Order: sequence, then structure tokens, then C-alpha cells
Amino acid sequence: MFRAICIALLAILPVVTHAQGTQSLKDLMDEVTANASAEAKRNKEREAKFRAAAGEQESLMASAEAEVKKQEALRDSLRKTFDENETALAELQDLLDRRSGDLGELFGVFRQTADDAESIIFASLISAEKPERKAIVSELAESSEIPSIDQIRSLWQLLIQETALSGDLSRFKHEVIDPDGTTYDADIVRVGAFNVVTGDKYLNYLSEDGTLVELARQPAGYARSSADKLTSAAPGAVVDFTIDPSRGALLGLLVQSPSLMERIEQGGTVGYAIIIVGIIGMLIVLERMLSLMRTRSKMQRQLKNLDQVEEDNPIGRVMQAYFEHRHLDLETISRKMQEVIIHDMAGIRRGLSIVKVLAAVAPLMGLLGTVVGMIGTFQAITLFGTGDPKLMAGGISQALITTVLGLCAAIPLLLSHSMLAARATQIGKMISEQAAGLMAKKAEADAKGA
Repeated sequence: MFRAICIALLAILPVVTHAQGTQSLKDLMDEVTANASAEAKRNKEREAKFRAAAGEQESLMASAEAEVKKQEALRDSLRKTFDENETALAELQDLLDRRSGDLGELFGVFRQTADDAESIIFASLISAEKPERKAIVSELAESSEIPSIDQIRSLWQLLIQETALSGDLSRFKHEVIDPDGTTYDADIVRVGAFNVVTGDKYLNYLSEDGTLVELARQPAGYARSSADKLTSAAPGAVVDFTIDPSRGALLGLLVQSPSLMERIEQGGTVGYAIIIVGIIGMLIVLERMLSLMRTRSKMQRQLKNLDQVEEDNPIGRVMQAYFEHRHLDLETISRKMQEVIIHDMAGIRRGLSIVKVLAAVAPLMGLLGTVVGMIGTFQAITLFGTGDPKLMAGGISQALITTVLGLCAAIPLLLSHSMLAARATQIGKMISEQAAGLMAKKAEADAKGA
């Protein structure tokens, strides 16, 4: 209304100031009047829409309040039902406890047996062939409820199966991992619950993932040979087999035990020096042994044919010295022959003193290695204490290995020296006997000539 009055006042002002534009103002007034009427109509329509929306909101509010009351009633009903169920459950639990009281000890034994059976079956080599048993026993061991008759029977069957298959020999296919990490499918032979082999190789069973792995270090040759015979044996055949009664524990220790080369390495520098001394001594022994054998053979050949003097043996050289100087007196001939004998005996005994010295030095070097190893052991004790025996193992191993190496080098060298000395003495005796015989003939001939 105020807007219409303002528009009317604005329409009057042109009438006062512009008397000649009456027709244009009238048109303007008509237009303003029409616009005011249209705007009033739109306002009425909007007011009607607002009132209709307000009514609809009130209806929705009433519907929501009704739904809230309905849900509250349902909540109260459910709470009451829950409380009733709680009470009923407690009563049933009390009833169950009373009725299962006599069987409580039995169920405790079942759970304990199931736990023990789980550890046995998981570590058993039989599970490599029948891995489905692990899931069954795990379910029984992890059950927190009262076991059923079927569960008790299932555990009993597993234990019976384990006992029966422990004395059985079975063949099956399985994937094997070699020490290089390469996998391959192989024909496996299971000997009860003690060993599994393929070909001539013993396998280790990893229960965590159910894999079979070749031992990084296989047992001695006879054990591998027995495994090969067992793998290739015909059904029903009887073969010898080296079994590990500890179910793989001994074979596991075998993997950790050092080899011969690893033990030699534990001797360190002193150990290698002893080995070199031993090798040099044995080479000298071998050369001397062959030389004495050749000399003895030539001497025996010379003794069989004394009419023909050969210079390739001591007896031949003694005979040659005799025949060259037999026109001289006995004392001169004896000295000439002694000169030849002393020269040959020096060659025969050559190297024996070195072998004897090496036989005496080797154990002394072993004693040196023992002292060095014990010094290292005491240094480890000083630095780290005695809490970890492995820290002292290196020094103790060196001490023991060098002692063993020293004895291993000294004993054969000492025996060899004794043997070579005896042979040299025997050869010297043969030469002396032959020289004495020649001198006796010379003396007899001189006596007849005089």
C-alpha cells in the first residue's frame, strides 16, 4: 500500500510540472496499477503455498512422534526379553555345570591329550604324507567347549593312526627342496615316524610349512647306500637300512657337526704348519722307502750272481774295490772296502735323521697350537666372561685340533723312521757280511801262499 501511495505521488508531480504530458502519465498509472494487482496476486499464491507446507510439516511431526513412541515401546519389550534370556541362560549354565560336574575331569584330560597330540602330530613325519591331520587335531586342541562324542572319537582315531603308521613303510610323492633352494617332485619313502628318504638322500621335515628339505650334510656313505637300496627295493624285499631312532635329531646334529676340512681350519696357522711338516716327512719317507727297496733288490740280484760284478749296488761296489786291490795286503784292502761301505751307508741312511727330527717337531708344534688356543680362550673369558660357551669354543677347538694334528703327523713319521732304520741296518749287515766274507777268502789265500 505504501508503495502504491508513493507511486501515486510520483505520478502527480509530473501533472504539476508538466501539464502537457497528461496522456503519458495516465498510461504510466495504468501500468503501475496493473503491476500492483499482479504482485498482490502472486503474494496470495505464495501465502497459500506456505500455509499448505506448514500443514504438511505438522503432519510429519505427528507421524514422527508416533514412530518414536512405537520404537520406545519396542525397546522396552526387547529389554525385557533380554533380561529374561539372561536369567534363563544363567539358569541353564548352572544346570549345565551341575550336570557336567562329574565329566569335568574327563574333559580336562581330553584337552590335555589333544594338546599333546597336536605337538606329536605336527612334528611327526607321517604328517608329511597326511597333512590333513594337522587341521583336525588343531581344531580339537583349540576347542573351548565341551567335546562331543564325535570329537573324542576323532582324537582317538588320530592317536591310533599315529601308532599304526609309526611301524609302517610307505611311499608317496612330495615336493623336496635341495640345499640350493631348488624344488623338485620326488618319490619319498617314509620309514615309520623315524626317517624319510629319496634316492640316497635323507630328508628333514619342516612342520611349520609341511615341506621336506634335503639335509645340507648327508650321513656317511654306508647310510646313504642303505637309503638308496631302500628306495629302489621291490615291494616285499628285505634290505638293510640305517635308521635314526631319534626321529631326525641325530641327523640334525650331523648337519651342525663340522666336516674334516672345517676341523682342520679350526687349527689355524699352526694346524696348517703341522700338516705341511707331516706331508714333507711322508714324502721323504716314501722316497727313502722306494730307494731302499731298489737297493735291496739290486743287492739280492748281485748275491745271486757273484761272478759278475755290477756297480749299481753296494755289494757290487765292495766286490769291485776288493778285486781292484786284492794284490795288496789285508789291512789296505780292508780300508779300501770300508771307504766304499761308509760312502754307501751314508747314502742309504740319507734323510732318516730328517724324518726323526720332523717326528719330534710335530707334537711340539701341536703343543704350541694348544698354548695359542688356550691363550685365545682366556682372552675371550676376560672380554666376555663365561656366559656364552661358544665364545670359548674357537680357542678350545684350536688347542685340541693342533694337538691331534701333531700326534697324527708324529706317529706315522716315528713308525716310518723305525722301519727305514731297520731296513738300512739290514742292508748294512748284508754289505758287512759280504765284505767280511771277501776278507776271509783273502786271508785264507794268503795263508796258503805263505
